[in-house]
Amino acid sequence: MNHTLRNRGILLTIISTIGFSTYPIFGKYVFSGGANLSTTLFVRFALAALFFWIISHRLEGIPKLKAKLWITLIIMGAIGYASMSGLYLLSVKFIPTSLAALLLYTYPMIVAVLSVISKQETFSKYKITGLFICSAGLILVLGLNLKGVNLMGILLAIGASVTYSLYIVAANFVLKEISPLLSSAVIASSAAVTYGLIGVASGFTWHLSSTTWLGILGIAFFCSILAMLTFFYGVKLIGPTSASVISSLEPIMTIAFAALFFQERLTLLQSLGGILVILGGLVTVFNSEKPSPLRESTSQPTYID
Repeated sequence: MNHTLRNRGILLTIISTIGFSTYPIFGKYVFSGGANLSTTLFVRFALAALFFWIISHRLEGIPKLKAKLWITLIIMGAIGYASMSGLYLLSVKFIPTSLAALLLYTYPMIVAVLSVISKQETFSKYKITGLFICSAGLILVLGLNLKGVNLMGILLAIGASVTYSLYIVAANFVLKEISPLLSSAVIASSAAVTYGLIGVASGFTWHLSSTTWLGILGIAFFCSILAMLTFFYGVKLIGPTSASVISSLEPIMTIAFAALFFQERLTLLQSLGGILVILGGLVTVFNSEKPSPLRESTSQPTYID
């Protein structure tokens, strides 16, 4: 491959990773400004959906899918992706952003187990090694007795990881032949409806400061639209495996942003645990004896935030 194109693909994927890594950072900021979850995610998904529908229509025309696929995509967005996004964002209300990011990144380990259970993949020595490394890292991140750790925040972040894992495994069954732009448009639309209904039932927070609104728009633009598009084009230029390896830097970038903006610091053991969690995820997903069809088929549509 032309080195210029490859370098461009790497740059686009790095931009994408930076965009995704700022999601909990923006979340903590808008929560401190008085925004609630339903307002934040309704605006985020509504704007992202509008953008993806426009791009999808211009590039791909009118979608033609079977009713079963429409229903599946709607459920994945309204329940799966909406739940993951909400649980992850809520977790930063209770625990440090850096800890939430590391807990979310345990999803490769969970995906590996679910993929074996659902017979999409088989266990290999690499997966088993990755699971052990990730588990050891998780113990170091949380500590053996969880002393001083907010249990609600931990449960929310782990719930986001489990929900995301289920979403990815389900996506591997249904999204292989669907355009990433179209699937993203439907999933974002469905998630917007979910948070629209929650907002109607529990209330929106429209009267916010201009800076808080800028934070919400930042989530929609940087964490959804920009991050998604750059990831799409990065994958086209360098392939899904290379793009996914670069994307594994996401929790590290989140930790860096949390230290910069919120003065959050991990202990030495937590830092070591974080390294092991990321390393275990890489070993589990990428160092398999054969290319993993899971990441190949789902790395594009699964990313909206």
